[in-house]
Amino acid sequence: MKLPINSRSRKRLKILFLDRETQYSGADERLHIILSPSYYWFKQEALPVKYVSQAQTLAPSQFDSIVPEGSYKYAVVKKENAFWLFAYDEARIAEKLKELGIKPSQIEAFYLAQNEFYKLEFPVELAENRVLVQNDGVVSVMPRAYVDTVKNLETVLDQMTLSKHRVSLNLFQNSVLDEKWIYRFSAISIVFIVLYLTSYLLLKSDLKELRTEQYALTQQYELPETSFQLKSLMRSLTSKEDRQLALRRHLKKLFSLQLPNGDYVKKFEFNAKGAQYEIVLSDVQHAQKIKEWLQKEFTIKSAKVVDKTFYIGVNL
Repeated sequence: MKLPINSRSRKRLKILFLDRETQYSGADERLHIILSPSYYWFKQEALPVKYVSQAQTLAPSQFDSIVPEGSYKYAVVKKENAFWLFAYDEARIAEKLKELGIKPSQIEAFYLAQNEFYKLEFPVELAENRVLVQNDGVVSVMPRAYVDTVKNLETVLDQMTLSKHRVSLNLFQNSVLDEKWIYRFSAISIVFIVLYLTSYLLLKSDLKELRTEQYALTQQYELPETSFQLKSLMRSLTSKEDRQLALRRHLKKLFSLQLPNGDYVKKFEFNAKGAQYEIVLSDVQHAQKIKEWLQKEFTIKSAKVVDKTFYIGVNL
């Protein structure tokens, strides 16, 4: 006897783009969540390894002195002869989910905007006058004022087919846990404590051998041995990190330049020493307002108006 077959297609799960300004008022529905570039750091590197698992072990070192202080997880995707490397802070993402009232039980999977939008052809409009763009294969968020034509985010998400590149997030250590999962986790935690103590006793016997190997590696690669050498190295790395963070703060401020209606940026150049704008003006009187705004944060290097184009440079 043949059983009746349900010919109805499975309901498509909602795709939610999680950005710092995302709003959500849905019910307890299942969700696919795409993380905005606001929630991860991205690098493309040609590493001396073949496999993703090998690149995964190198990923933390690639973000040294780049990401702010925090506890990060890392994801790796192989792209031809290079690797895409991602660093993300689970706690920040968990805080946003809690703010929106989204429970872990609602989430089917997490994805990264870099993987899902790297072939994006037109900017996608986000909230707060911001847009999602793709430039030379890199997906990022920038001010709405720098683009003309945009697409609606919900329309793009409704037509999207998600990639296979899911991201692992451990929400168990954050404050968005369902109550039933807290009880389950408490029940099994005792088992893990026993396993941990057993492992500790076994590994303790290997400590001497590991210290011997550590000394051998220190000698082989001429690593710093004294606290003076280590402190000197730390000062050098800290100084480098401070410079990189300062540059990112300057770039963020430069991108926040608000232009009068009708004006737009024709060209923008930026390096460690300064930045240079070419701004097309609808009214040459606007040049003074733009200059005054930049003077609040930067030293003006040069400023001139030629045929309604304002050339202005600043020192960092």
